[in-house]
Amino acid sequence: MEQVFARRNYVLLHDDGSIHYPFSKFLTNEFTNPHTRELVAQSLRIFYRFCAAHQIELVFRAQEGRCLTYDEAKKLAELCYRPLPEVEAMGDKKVLFLASAKAGKAPSELPGAVEPNTARKRLHHIASYLDIYREVFLEPNIRSFTAQEQLKHEYDKLGEQLRRTIRGTKQSHHLAIKSLPTDKYLSIIEAVFVRPHDLFQTAAGKSSRTLLRDRAMVLLACEGLRPGTLGNIAVTDFRANAEMLAIRDNRAKRRERISTKTPKLKLGASTQINSASETMITLWPFTVRAVNDYIESERDAVLMKRLTNRSKGFLFLSDKGEPIQHRGTITEMFNKLGKRLAALGLLDIGDDPYFQKQEQYDFYGYVLRHSAASFFLSQKCIEYAEKAGITRPHDYKDVPDTVKDLMKLRFGWVPASNMPELYAARALSDNASVVLMDFNQRLVDEAAALKQQRESARV
Repeated sequence: MEQVFARRNYVLLHDDGSIHYPFSKFLTNEFTNPHTRELVAQSLRIFYRFCAAHQIELVFRAQEGRCLTYDEAKKLAELCYRPLPEVEAMGDKKVLFLASAKAGKAPSELPGAVEPNTARKRLHHIASYLDIYREVFLEPNIRSFTAQEQLKHEYDKLGEQLRRTIRGTKQSHHLAIKSLPTDKYLSIIEAVFVRPHDLFQTAAGKSSRTLLRDRAMVLLACEGLRPGTLGNIAVTDFRANAEMLAIRDNRAKRRERISTKTPKLKLGASTQINSASETMITLWPFTVRAVNDYIESERDAVLMKRLTNRSKGFLFLSDKGEPIQHRGTITEMFNKLGKRLAALGLLDIGDDPYFQKQEQYDFYGYVLRHSAASFFLSQKCIEYAEKAGITRPHDYKDVPDTVKDLMKLRFGWVPASNMPELYAARALSDNASVVLMDFNQRLVDEAAALKQQRESARV
């Protein structure tokens, strides 16, 4: 199947070019976020291949008051573990064989299988589609109320099975947050601001032509901005005199088609989730200076090379004077920076107890966001304790609600989010490990001193 846009409608086409109307209507009416819409379309394409291989016609089955069988739903779940290109390249016999007993290993155990969370989301998308398909396309054509109720019962039962088949991986644990220790985090900020020529280089070892742009983007990432948000900032969002940045959805400024690869604000224009991503944050003075340095030199120079202004009002531009159009540009920048940081020893792990099997910390854009959140939490807890004349919280449940609310506001989390608690648990567990390590070192030092005294006494 192929995905196309037609007069603001999101359309899925059969191989012969005809429109799959139920899929297309579902995607267009239920979703406005292009990223979500594309992910749901991928799930529907897998469902389409499954039905084609098993010769399942939902309309004919509806006449019999049924949908998928229990075993068919299990086989569909197995197929959802496979990458979409692989599924669409399979013949019908391969699709049938994949979930059969003769296949040996389950598709989820074969090389290249997607994460359980991805497979789980696919099943949820398919279940949501089936709910709409029954309500919009089937029920209006069934006159018998009894038949409608029977069909609804079958679809509800199938939907519950699809939603519960795969539990997904647990990600809401504080140790899953990959944040850098405070000293590493601050040393990276210092290196980026003071020594950008050592970090942003070409393959030949020369300074990058986008050195000041990349420096400003990294420092904003150190403020907690998501990588996708960096390419979404408009010039007017930056308030230098107030040392503030407005974070808002600027996709309307783009003329090209928005896709999953377009840098954009997370959850912008979603009709499914109440997003809190739009906010206003205060910037550190050195970040403001870095952004000003970029605007007054590199950015102006790029725009002056063109007869027309192609920036569309965006802050960070390519060397052609256009907005960054692909998230890969930002990802590549962070990847190169990570290699330079590692070469300079700024990612060495040392004695960190959480990474004993690694020599260096992993580095990518989100590591800086996680580190910023951990640092922000620590600093706000200190400020709160000093003002209230109390000790710092020793349990993440004791972190003041005012601090949690500030975190939600700054990092774009919805009011019901539990992310502050996760960062608090991680930060406090880190503090506990540091105390334990200091205690251990004190014991080792005392034992060594006593041993030296005994040896001296023998002499």
